[in-house]
Order: sequence, then C-alpha cells, then structure tokens
Amino acid sequence: MMESDPATIEQIEPMPEDLEDFREIHEVAKKKLFTKPFCNVLVSAVVMCLVYSAFFPGGGLLDVVITDGMNTTHSSDVGFLSQSLTFASSIPVALITPFVINTIGIRATMGISSILYSGLFIGIIFMKTWTIYLGSVITGVGMGLTWVVMPKVFTDNSTMENLQRNNTIWWCIYMMSMVIGNTADYLYLGTLTTIDADTRLYIYLICCAFTVAASLVGVIGYRNLNETAEATQELENYISSKSIDSNRVMESDSAWERMKLSAARYKVTLLRREVGLLFTLLIYIAVVQAFYTMTFQTCIGNTFTDRSLITLMGLVLGVTEVACCPILGLVCEKISNKVIVIFMFLSALASFYLTFLIFPAAASYREAMGEETFIKPQKYLVLLIAVLLGISDAGFNIILNSLIGRLFQSDSEIGFMLLNAVMSSSSAVVFLISPYVSLYALLGAEAILCTMATICVTMDLFRIGK
Repeated sequence: MMESDPATIEQIEPMPEDLEDFREIHEVAKKKLFTKPFCNVLVSAVVMCLVYSAFFPGGGLLDVVITDGMNTTHSSDVGFLSQSLTFASSIPVALITPFVINTIGIRATMGISSILYSGLFIGIIFMKTWTIYLGSVITGVGMGLTWVVMPKVFTDNSTMENLQRNNTIWWCIYMMSMVIGNTADYLYLGTLTTIDADTRLYIYLICCAFTVAASLVGVIGYRNLNETAEATQELENYISSKSIDSNRVMESDSAWERMKLSAARYKVTLLRREVGLLFTLLIYIAVVQAFYTMTFQTCIGNTFTDRSLITLMGLVLGVTEVACCPILGLVCEKISNKVIVIFMFLSALASFYLTFLIFPAAASYREAMGEETFIKPQKYLVLLIAVLLGISDAGFNIILNSLIGRLFQSDSEIGFMLLNAVMSSSSAVVFLISPYVSLYALLGAEAILCTMATICVTMDLFRIGK
C-alpha cells in the first residue's frame, strides 16, 4: 500500500488557522443573519398588526356607524361605496409602489403607508359624505403601499429554508390585530343598540392613534438590508480570497436598472401556468375577506339589535385565526398542503351554509329583523360561523403567502404588487355590489370560487412546495 505524499495532503487540507478563521467568520455571519432579518420580519408584522387593529374593527363598524350617524335610507350605500373606493384607489398605487420603494426606500414607505390609513377614520369623525369618500381614497393609497412593502420586507428577510416558519409567525402576529381591535371595541360598546357621535369620536380617535404608532414602529424598527448583509459580505470576501466558488450575487445596480430587471423577470414569471392558477385563489380570498370584514358584519347589524355582537364576531374570528396559524404551520410541514386545502374547503362551505340558514336574503343591504329564515338567528350560531371562517381563512392565507414567496422570490415587490392589484379589484367589486345583491347570491358566488380555488391549488401543476 502506497503512502500518501505529505505535500499532497498539505495542498488539499486547509491550514488549521485558516479553518478556524473561516468557522469564526461563518458563525458571526450566521448569528447576524439570524437576528437582524428576523427582526425585520417581526417589525413588518407588528406594523401590520397595529394598522389593522384599527382598520378591521373600524372598517367593520363602518356601515353601522354611518347608518346610526346619518340616519338616512341611503347611508348603507355610502358605507359600501367608501370601502369600494378604498380598495379601488389602492390598485394604481400598488402598481407604482415598486418604483416608490426604490426611490424613497423601505423605511420611508413603511412610515407613510401606515399613517395614511387614518384618512378614513378622520372622514368618519366629521360624518360628511364627501369627507368619508375623500378619507377612503387616502386610506386606499396607504393600503396600496402597505400591501407591497410589508410582505416585501417579510420575503426579502426570509430564505427558502425558513420561509414557512417566518410566514406562520408573520401571519399569526398580523391576525392578532383582529383580537386587539375587536376586544377594545367590544368592551367599550357593551350592549349599545346605537353608536352616537361621542362613541364614534372615541373609537376612531383611538384608531388614528394606532396608525401613528404603526408608523413610528416601522420607521424606528426597520433595519436596512445592507446593514444585515455586513457579516455576509465579510464571509464573501473570505471565500473569494480562498478562490472558493460562490453562488451569491451581489447587486449594485441603480434603482432604474433594478426596475427594468424586475419587469423582465415579472414577464417571465407571469407566463408560468402556476401564476394563472394562483389568480383564482387570490380572487377567492379577496371576496371572502371583503365579505367577513364588512358585508357579514352588516348582516349582523341588520338582523340583531346588539351592536357589540359585531365586534364579538370579529374577536372570535381573530382568536381562531391566531390559534390556527401555528397549528396549520406545523401541520403543513408534516403532511401535504393539499390535505390542508381540502380541510379549509370543507370549513368554508360549512360557514357559507350556516350563513344561508340563519340570515334572510335581504340582510346584506337593509334592515331585516323579524324576517323569515330557515333557522332562528342565534348569537352562538354567528360565533360558530366566525370560527369556521377563521379556520379556512388562516389556512388559505398561509398557503397563499408561501406560494407568493416561492414564485416571486427574486422580485417580491412585483409579486405582492400583483397580489394587491388582484385582491383589491375583487374586494372593490364586492363592496360595490353588496348593497344591491342578495346575500344568497353572494354566498353562491363564494362557494363557486372556493371550489375553483381548491381545485387549482390541489392540481399537480401547482406543486411549488409540497
């Protein structure tokens, strides 16, 4: 047996001190990459939580507040049209948000987008038709910015290995907004049967305070990616000095060049068949969220005299989503996503069916107390519907965010721009037609969309993850 040449061994094996230095730098990089990007994920989630702690209960009460404040037969039209304006105005803003981010930066975009949500709340305080419509447009601008920049921060600070974990944590914190906002409203409203001017002022001033707090958290808490990449750059330099191949690409292009590159990648990605299937899921989630954030709450207000039931429903929905997010996140790692989607599908259909049984057809657009229903309306049935909606919504949204992150990993702002445009246009249509369409017709459309979305997600063509 031939002995190995010591010179050959010396050429193959790294010097001990070099290996020790490499490991030390690697540990520093690993530590920093775990801490700062994850903090950015948490910051974006907390900002979303604060903003929607105001928007979910404030928007859900909108139709009831306007009805009680204006006391006219056309007040319901004002509430739904204002929400439609909010989502419609967010669409063109979302389309230019990637350019805004590259121009003024992520930190400034986070701060501006959060504070703009207060526009609708200020408009409601003055309780004039024109102030409500103007405030809705201002809030829509903030929404268009928010739903591109916040998920971008989440995606850019995640890797393919921790995307599912970060997604679950991000969505869980975000859905705490329904718990926080609706708990405050429920405790304050008590058993009120009408919302007067003083109550309205108190509720919406607190909503404005939440948007200011969210803006401060985003501006102060966010850390630039260049700072988080400090250790990675150090490690890159070490690897390059040792002539070790690296797959990382360090970008130094101008904002305009990055925009052109993103547009080119966007065209390629948009032609993928998976994106076409994704559209159906986006439309379904948008329609359902528009339904339970205002239309369903309007049905409760038109069927029950207890105004606190509206916020109690939102509270139960939020608690269910927060509880389901970590559970479903763990389950998705153990079994196929298709099994989860089918379970979400059955839960959603059950909620639609119960809504069909306990609410009259006209509950979505006028007072329907005392009208005939298949089952006598009971509070516990409304809360059961909230639980079923929470389960299905949490599951579909976790899967949706993971799919968006995987499809648009390189250009996340483009992916979430597409998400915002499709979902906002769908929500705007729902709010626009709700005062004129039967509740049963809306439920039928949701059931059809839910079936189509489930088929699309479970198709073999849609195997992006599991």
